[in-house]
Amino acid sequence: MLILYRFFKFVFRYLVPPSLRYPFVRGIGRLVCRLNKGRREVIVGNLTPLVGKEKAMMMAPELLGNFLMTAVDFFCIRADLPKTTPVENWGHLDKAYRKTKRVIAVTAHLGHWELGLPCLVEKGYTISGLYAPYREDNIVRWIMGHRNSDVQWIPSTRGAAEACIDALEKGRILGIVADIPFGERGRKTVIAGHTARLPLGPWAIAVRAQATVVPAFIIREKPGHYRAIIHEPIAPMEGSFRRQMEQMQDVFRGHLERYLLSYPTQWGVLQAFWDSASSPQGIPAELEEASPRQRSASANASG
Repeated sequence: MLILYRFFKFVFRYLVPPSLRYPFVRGIGRLVCRLNKGRREVIVGNLTPLVGKEKAMMMAPELLGNFLMTAVDFFCIRADLPKTTPVENWGHLDKAYRKTKRVIAVTAHLGHWELGLPCLVEKGYTISGLYAPYREDNIVRWIMGHRNSDVQWIPSTRGAAEACIDALEKGRILGIVADIPFGERGRKTVIAGHTARLPLGPWAIAVRAQATVVPAFIIREKPGHYRAIIHEPIAPMEGSFRRQMEQMQDVFRGHLERYLLSYPTQWGVLQAFWDSASSPQGIPAELEEASPRQRSASANASG
């Protein structure tokens, strides 16, 4: 598989002129949606609750084409992209960081989500990022080789929560993608009138570290051009450990719902998302059911 990925990167970097890269991958997206029934059904299934079945079938090739354009921008990134990407409401994050020195930037798989942390590095912050490891170590190493080397990358394996809290205590901004549960069952919630599970891990980390959460999203304006949008911070709240997690997640859920309804074809989730079609992915049950002290301990492994 890695050999195939490297072959495609070679083709796009050296054989396909930059002006043709985006049309080419959009064409691949259309072809895959036509020939790969399983992939098409997953994408249509994810889009249907947002736009209806008929529009979902029409939008599926566009979504996969957008995902592949993001892949081109990730693996063949322009050096000036983090510097030239405009950021709306930058003051929300900057003010929160100056006030608390403990900030988590939470996003979703929209637009070019990998671009967010390089943009923060460009602004002069020290950054940590939580990522989901893949099954094949050689693919992990290859992907990590394309991520910003100035970021401290933390795999979402056992001990990740402690590593994240340590990063926050050292004044690093922590970046987390919070629309897919990794290694946890997640919390059942309603988005656009349909049930899905969103991860509790990011919010467990936020509550334990008493960190301010800043929702931020990277949206594609046109091929190769993006816009970052930062929203008002979600400050630590009052109440039980569980209640604080849920309240903070509910604010993010509202943002996520609006973005999914506004930019459905930029949502780069290629696995079944909605609860009725999801396979169980175990949040540790103790994170949902145990006492506050037990939940705090359990969050150590919830990254």
